[in-house]
Amino acid sequence: MKNDCLNVCKGIAAFAVVFIHCNFPSPVGGMMNGLARFGVPLFFMVSGYFSYGKGTDTVKRRIWKVFGLFLGANGIYFVWRLLALWGQGSLTLELAAGFFAPKSLLRWGLWNESPFMGHLWFLGALLYCYCLYGIFVRRGIEERVYVLIPLCLGANLLLGEMLSILGKGISFLYVRNFWLTGLPFFIWGHWMHREEQRGRLRLRSGVCLGGILFGACLSMGEMLLSGGADLYLGSILMAGGMFLLALGRPEFGKGSLLAHVGEKAALHIYLWQMMVFDVVEKLAYIRGIHEHMVYQWVMPLAVGMISWILAEALVLGNTVCSTGIERRRGQ
Repeated sequence: MKNDCLNVCKGIAAFAVVFIHCNFPSPVGGMMNGLARFGVPLFFMVSGYFSYGKGTDTVKRRIWKVFGLFLGANGIYFVWRLLALWGQGSLTLELAAGFFAPKSLLRWGLWNESPFMGHLWFLGALLYCYCLYGIFVRRGIEERVYVLIPLCLGANLLLGEMLSILGKGISFLYVRNFWLTGLPFFIWGHWMHREEQRGRLRLRSGVCLGGILFGACLSMGEMLLSGGADLYLGSILMAGGMFLLALGRPEFGKGSLLAHVGEKAALHIYLWQMMVFDVVEKLAYIRGIHEHMVYQWVMPLAVGMISWILAEALVLGNTVCSTGIERRRGQ
């Protein structure tokens, strides 16, 4: 059954991720960056939620689907990076080969850090989640690994936020990956589905909204205290609160634009936002408006809007192609 409220949350999360990468001027930009950190965790939770009760055949289909997206998105951004280097007049065979240097491939394999564009770590981490989940399903232990949720998230906050507060920060690679971000939120979404089926998640909407608001305030405070991190305790509370709200009010937002965006366009917004950002920034430099305050305020909104329009065009194109294929098969 479709959950309209969850689609609304996905739509909000998609634009939140845009605002992580395209910052408003300080201090609003820093505050928005802190608030928006719930976005990617929510996407992992959605994937885990809809994996509950699925057999190995369904998991395999999802693995291949994500693998196709993983190859396609990384391939497109590889060409995009080459075109950017060519436009700068700095494209060489050595630079192109550098994307596949052993160190880059090791970071890609261990920490999901794509050598072509950083935000594509999500696809690698999601692919790992489904692969490991498939192993859990075959062994019948998918509900025994819930203990990893507090362990992994605790390690994430300790190595990421806490060390930053203590002035001993480490590379984001060690926390923004499958191990400490993707897996625990994926499993948490799975746990949410189990508890929902057992009738144990019956919180009032006001309680959920209060948790979201408290998490938002906490995130901004943690951002100021730590100087910036990839995940905050407030982010966890926001993601969890939004998910619980969606489970309690599944029809909220039905027929709304955000519900449509979350259901149809959120993934495309996430994948292609950085391409849009590059184009907008390049045009701003050409026009000499990059340093103008008005541009700096408008740019994140423009990137979000253009990314959404592009996503809708891709969804429409895919629908037209699918309809054409089905008609040919029917003949």
